Amino acid sequence: MSVASPVLERASRGRWLALFTLAAANLALIGAVAGGFTALADIIAPLTGHLIGIGLTASLALLMRRWVPAILAAGVVATAALHVWLGLAWCCAAPQATTQTALSRLALHTSSEHGLTVLALNTWHVHGDARRLERYLATGPADVIVLSEIGPDKRSVLPRLKAAYPFQVDCADQWPCSLALLSRLPLEAAGVGRIAAEGREARASDMPAFVWAKLAGSLTVIGTHLHRPSRDPWLHARQVSALTQLVRNIDGPLVLAGDLNTSPWSNAFRKLRAATGLAPASMLMPTWPAWPLALPQVALDHILVSPELAVGAAGTGPAVGSDHLPVWAQIEWRPDTLERGQAPRRRLTSRLAAARPHLGGELPADLGGEHVGAGHLRR
Repeated sequence: MSVASPVLERASRGRWLALFTLAAANLALIGAVAGGFTALADIIAPLTGHLIGIGLTASLALLMRRWVPAILAAGVVATAALHVWLGLAWCCAAPQATTQTALSRLALHTSSEHGLTVLALNTWHVHGDARRLERYLATGPADVIVLSEIGPDKRSVLPRLKAAYPFQVDCADQWPCSLALLSRLPLEAAGVGRIAAEGREARASDMPAFVWAKLAGSLTVIGTHLHRPSRDPWLHARQVSALTQLVRNIDGPLVLAGDLNTSPWSNAFRKLRAATGLAPASMLMPTWPAWPLALPQVALDHILVSPELAVGAAGTGPAVGSDHLPVWAQIEWRPDTLERGQAPRRRLTSRLAAARPHLGGELPADLGGEHVGAGHLRR
């Protein structure tokens, strides 16, 4: 008895540890998945995959009854490693060139040999190696690039990228905005604005800025950067709601790209998709953190497309010194859309009437001769 008692006592403690871990993981998972009643749930939502992994590990530990702490530790490591693999499995390969696609032939009228490729990257305010960022972007990794957290300290990079991306619109000279949209394709119109506040309690200064461009063929690309829910979940929820209304007010095929600071499991992300009909390029493509080592765990950066468009391929780019990995997607027209002609335009007058508050020039940008102000987003 004297020898067996310590063994039984350790086994009992291990069992209680596994039970506590399983209960905590399940409660957190319920809060993340079914927590639409509060914005606080979106703080936990990015860890949904981790909670599933830890819960399964705790269940296994209860069945084994021995080596419980070691099993739990191994499960946590395996869960983190799985997310790293998901983030890096599609990493660092440029989009594969294919035959000239319908999007480039009919919508863009270009000679590009591949589909329209959009890339989004949070360049990170504290990123001190602007040259490293410039070297990566100068390789022309996409047709259209949306950059966030590119402020006055890195704005000098943009003119040096004119050779690869001659068409640009940005508000990088203003820290509260710090956005840029670069394109190798001509822009019919482009601009910068601040999303209009929704509701009585919303303040205009709390709403995020956005950059936009309309390419030939009436394809609109919007780039933005939303507030982190871990700092203020209610502000994040208001920003997602305002972004949803903005997207609903834009006519025609649309691509939304940027650091949305929300995971595919979050209530805010689900509401954005349900209300706009946008589809993500990928659901399982973690992009953060990528510094000091590229060990991505959560998907915060997204490219979403409207129903007229399809994603032919998607992936992440290499670590370029930011704490985020770039994310890219190759966009094409849906085959059924081509067969029946472009989808009927959503009602233009009502949508643009609602869009007017969003298209004001609260963050005016010097767009140059080939660009126009935000008010010209309307057709």
